Amino acid sequence: MSKADAASPHRRGAVRLLLGMIVRPRTTLEAISQEGRRAWWLPALLAVVLVALPVVAQAPITAQQSREAMSTVQEQFAEGASPEELEQMERSMSVVASPLITVVFPAVAAAAGRVVSWLVWAGALYLAGMVLGGRSTFGQMFRMVVWIWIPHALRDLLQAIYIWLSGQPILNPGLSGLVRTGQSVTEMITAPPGLGQRILSSVLSRVDLFLVWHLVLLVIGVGVTMRLARRKAVLVALGVWILLTGLSLIPVLVGAAFTQATVMGP
Repeated sequence: MSKADAASPHRRGAVRLLLGMIVRPRTTLEAISQEGRRAWWLPALLAVVLVALPVVAQAPITAQQSREAMSTVQEQFAEGASPEELEQMERSMSVVASPLITVVFPAVAAAAGRVVSWLVWAGALYLAGMVLGGRSTFGQMFRMVVWIWIPHALRDLLQAIYIWLSGQPILNPGLSGLVRTGQSVTEMITAPPGLGQRILSSVLSRVDLFLVWHLVLLVIGVGVTMRLARRKAVLVALGVWILLTGLSLIPVLVGAAFTQATVMGP
């Protein structure tokens, strides 16, 4: 393949660029950085659609677990409850297990969250790269971030296939199984894990071969897009990853604190 061909991603097409990200990531990222404005839509569309696929696959399981959890709560409070309160519990159970709650809201939230994460990542990488002397534009960085999300999109697809074939949810993604065992919704309510276990589990749930692949592409992409030496590219990529991973733990801390307060009571 000639250099002119490599530098013209719109001629090769988005599909060939997807394959190039697997077999020749540096050459492909160089081409995308130079003239990739027309080709980023395909990985963006795939990543947004595929992030919602595990949610759709797991929706029937989530609905069943929600009904079981609500039944457990209902049994605990049914003895002294009035007929009106029991009817209200039934309505709440139907709402919790409805497609709107188990499919639509989570899928839309997952897709929107992915787009927001791209913007955050692109902004953080752009600022960090500029501080270390890099040269680029936010648009180039954003397109690079979209392209290097291919490993996550592939992971979403494989997770959805596993859920559909096995009929079981993925309770311990990544390496999180090292610190906890699978818990159903009912078990999470009756015996929630501790704060330290939640934080460690949340971090380890992200660690797998797809994360390694993503970080490798991230280092290459930062170096190519910002025109940085390898050492600076590694510093920017890993620094931003550590920072954003730490910030993503804030909802885990808030949720753990709320659960602890609810369980202990006033």
